[in-house]
Amino acid sequence: MTTPLAPRTRPRRSDVREQVLRAAADEFSAHSYAEVSVAAVAAAAGFTKGAVYSNFGGKPQLFAAVIAEQFSGFIGEVVADAMAAVDADASADAPRAVAASLTRELVGGFALPSLLAEFRGLAARDPELAAVYAHLRLQQRLELEELLSTTAVRLRLSPELDLTVAATLLLICVNSVALEHAAAPSSIPEPLVEATLTHVLTGILA
Repeated sequence: MTTPLAPRTRPRRSDVREQVLRAAADEFSAHSYAEVSVAAVAAAAGFTKGAVYSNFGGKPQLFAAVIAEQFSGFIGEVVADAMAAVDADASADAPRAVAASLTRELVGGFALPSLLAEFRGLAARDPELAAVYAHLRLQQRLELEELLSTTAVRLRLSPELDLTVAATLLLICVNSVALEHAAAPSSIPEPLVEATLTHVLTGILA
């Protein structure tokens, strides 16, 4: 007598989404936004293209989800490192601690700034991409504002700090410095990256 086959279970939607995000992050980092296809991401994740479209809507939205997840992890690690440094030394300078943590992340091959710059360039000529880009950057600013608000006391930030302006300046300046270092590391080496970020963050956060 043959043994009946066990019923196939469908993967949970959350698991599918997580696997697609991981595969997309690998594909975008290894290639570029323009070179990566939905089919390639789906194949790398082990699903059909339908799984990508049903979870994210399309390639622009998938890219934005990848960037949003990487950004959250990035700023979370940077701020946690800075808070640890400040907590360990009562005389530690918060902007300098944040700049040191940022520098370690940015010079270690972090791909987010370059990918975002490519997407921004494409968005300048494509209304659909422009809408996705605008929403992504707004969410990043709001997330950074919230993080600055909840860590203000431990990072000894000024109570007069305008969180919206501070978050906007941080997004712009950090992204610019990261792109310059990635394009010309010999002209903007790691010590200069840290010195520049320290100077900028002191002006923004102090």
